[in-house]
Amino acid sequence: MRNDSEKHPLDQGIVGIDLGSRSTGNTVICSWEQGRFVFHRAPEAANNDGWLLTRLRKLAAKAIYVDAPLSLPGAFFGKGSDHFFRLADKEAGGMSPMFLGGLTARAIQLAESIRAAGAIVHEAYPAALIRAEWKHLELKAGRAVPKQTVRLMAGTFQVPSPEPADRHELDAWLCWLIGLRHVRGEAKVFGDPEEGAILA
Repeated sequence: MRNDSEKHPLDQGIVGIDLGSRSTGNTVICSWEQGRFVFHRAPEAANNDGWLLTRLRKLAAKAIYVDAPLSLPGAFFGKGSDHFFRLADKEAGGMSPMFLGGLTARAIQLAESIRAAGAIVHEAYPAALIRAEWKHLELKAGRAVPKQTVRLMAGTFQVPSPEPADRHELDAWLCWLIGLRHVRGEAKVFGDPEEGAILA
């Protein structure tokens, strides 16, 4: 059995999640396991949130980075007057949590369950990372990302290249990468942490 001094530098207990609709099978977890990136895909089931929480427990995830809103605008709590956007959404160029509706409510509920189990949860925004680091790349939703593009993206941060099957897996990996940037103190932070920060 390895001791902590023998751990791989990327073995930080980081998990990235692209949170898709509850029953579509588009929710993907990315983790670093035994020297490589591994993707875990939710089953196409009526309610796969149980699968997600169980999988996170098995992975012994310490810090989880989710591509979904994890808070509501401060106006709902008597802070400010904007009921549609948080400061973080404006700074990062993201959608309103209210536009995403049910996904936002579900993500907040999942985050509460994850925190209750002892892990840390952060909101990550892959699109903001792409805009910051790879403006010249054309990454279109619904299309597979060329292997050479993924290798270029991985090379930017000196990590091994993953093999995502589609954009959902790529976004889960980008959430993982944002987590690594956060652990290293390199992540960009948008917004007010008291209202809800977004990392990229």
